[in-house]
Amino acid sequence: MSKDFHELDAAHHGAKLHLDEDSAPAIRETVAALVADRDERGWTHHLKNLATALNVEAAEVLEIFTWKDVGEPLSEAETAHVAEELADVLIYVFDMCAKLDLDPLKLIAAKQVINAPRHRGQRS
Repeated sequence: MSKDFHELDAAHHGAKLHLDEDSAPAIRETVAALVADRDERGWTHHLKNLATALNVEAAEVLEIFTWKDVGEPLSEAETAHVAEELADVLIYVFDMCAKLDLDPLKLIAAKQVINAPRHRGQRS
């Protein structure tokens, strides 16, 4: 595991990455609904367990592509399956963000600021 990482929102020590009144309403509502559903079920997942589950769900996305050639199109059923697995991935990501009081959209925006200079002029 790489120990080289960049602190997102270093100038504010992450303070601007939290879920708050500046977060998009749809994000706040989605996170609140996921938390309510989790609490209603009595689930008390710890971050380590959520990280493990996230990895399992991401592996299920990969499994759909295992025997496909690069650029080979997905069937309608495969596309529906990918969508379902991506939803599972997002649920775990959003649940982790909720537990850490982080806004996933703010995290993405902060990471794009870090990535921009690295990839300037590169196209794939």
